[in-house]
Amino acid sequence: MKPEILEHILASKLFISFCVIVVILLLRGFFTLAIVRSNWAKADKRRRINTVHNIGNLLLVIGVIAVWITELREFALSIAAFSVAIVLALREVVQCLVGGLYQANMRSFTVGDWIRVGDQFGEVTDSDWLSTTLLEIDPHGLGNGYTGTTLYIPNNAFFTQPVKNLNFMRRYIEHTFSITRERSEVNPFEAKKFLAERLKEHCDSFREVAERYCKLIENRMGVELTGPDAKVSITTNELGHDVITAKIFCPREEATNIEQLVTEDFYNFWFEKTKKLKTEQQGIELA
Repeated sequence: MKPEILEHILASKLFISFCVIVVILLLRGFFTLAIVRSNWAKADKRRRINTVHNIGNLLLVIGVIAVWITELREFALSIAAFSVAIVLALREVVQCLVGGLYQANMRSFTVGDWIRVGDQFGEVTDSDWLSTTLLEIDPHGLGNGYTGTTLYIPNNAFFTQPVKNLNFMRRYIEHTFSITRERSEVNPFEAKKFLAERLKEHCDSFREVAERYCKLIENRMGVELTGPDAKVSITTNELGHDVITAKIFCPREEATNIEQLVTEDFYNFWFEKTKKLKTEQQGIELA
């Protein structure tokens, strides 16, 4: 054999690894045989043989790693660079997958719930590992309020935007509306008392159901709602006009109808009072 070939073999890491493995195995075998031929008890022999094998295996791993440390470092750097490239390329997909797992673990909503994700509001129609499909609902509309638009929300939005489950407010809502009038001779607090009576009449038909549902929402969500009793308040705006605000807890589909009925009652009351005041003033002038 040529000296160059022999030198190449001796310098080969495969040959060095083979020599390291053989030496360690021979040493392990020698110590094992020595323990077997000793006068120790069988339990002590088994324990010491196990210790020798464990130390031998550890030395095998350390020896092989020490021989191939340079190649292993380069390989690890290559794997790390490849992993980083994969993560960067599939970052959005990975975030969506993690967002899907997060939502499944939190169980913040299910199919059929009404939710708000950031500024998007809709009913959940489908949810998978990558995205959630919503049937958009007009947040300012009443009744069903569907706009006919389908929203596809990537699941990574659950990490960056707040998610609100509005399912408990699907049947009954706290509806607030205001009526603004210029100041006149009519006392707005008379209108407040009149509207409170009219609201009570309009809400009597569903009062018992609203009371039970209100308690259910308060117990589940830990919040205090207005309740089935309607509330009327009087304020003024920056122009000095009277603002009459009504707040009711009612079925979602009835909210618009009740608002229109109460608004009609208010204007009938207001114009009747105005007409009466004008008549009285004309009578005083004629007298």
